[in-house]
Amino acid sequence: MNLAGKNIWVIGASMGIGHALVKELGSYTTNLVISSRKEDLLKKLATEINLPEENVIPFDITHHDEAKEAVHKVLQLMGNIDCIIFTAGVSQRSLITDTQFFVYDKLMNLNFLSIVNIALTALPSMIEKKSGHFVVLSSVAGKFGTPNRSGYAASKSALHGFFESLRAEHTKDNINVTLVCPGFINTDITMRSLTGNGEPYQHIDSELEHGISVDLCARKIVKAIIREKREIYPGGNREIIGVYLNRFFPRLLQYIVALK
Repeated sequence: MNLAGKNIWVIGASMGIGHALVKELGSYTTNLVISSRKEDLLKKLATEINLPEENVIPFDITHHDEAKEAVHKVLQLMGNIDCIIFTAGVSQRSLITDTQFFVYDKLMNLNFLSIVNIALTALPSMIEKKSGHFVVLSSVAGKFGTPNRSGYAASKSALHGFFESLRAEHTKDNINVTLVCPGFINTDITMRSLTGNGEPYQHIDSELEHGISVDLCARKIVKAIIREKREIYPGGNREIIGVYLNRFFPRLLQYIVALK
């Protein structure tokens, strides 16, 4: 995809990888719209990259009617959407036996159902235009499960199943899907991770502190969009090795993660 002049919507743009992606895309001649729940942070980001105020569309992705309305606002503003980048989501830090059911409900709603809702609302316009690109922030946890991530892994695996099916059904409509499976990225995502009772974890894992920079991750994602990659694994060697171990030596990986 040549990014010049493309209409790109970044959802979850106020912090972390989404924020870094907006900064990176700001160096291209794209038409950006940015969204998240945090209107103040979005406006600050828009000022930094000289983005018009009307291109800031705050909403809560878990409020499904509000999210559908946001899709229609973006279509009204831009005419069409060439690329939607989903970076909104929340992680988890709790054992299965310590996790209340409503936590799984929250994880699935935010990480999977809310994203599907927006994709379903935007898809008809892409089919009509015979082009479009969904970029979905998954995780290596979407490729294999590890301790303390049961609901997070399940929600990310669900994204793979849905968007791989979407890709298969709509290749004929020139609609692409890029699944982004980060490993350890140096962000504060674990501060907001859900514990077993739904409270925030309020710690930053040491693995993240030693992960690759969020700016490097953003550059890798933008490069993948340009090349229309099907799936990428930005992160350290350990996480990437885990993906391939799961593919070719699943019992060995099971043994390793059980030790963890």
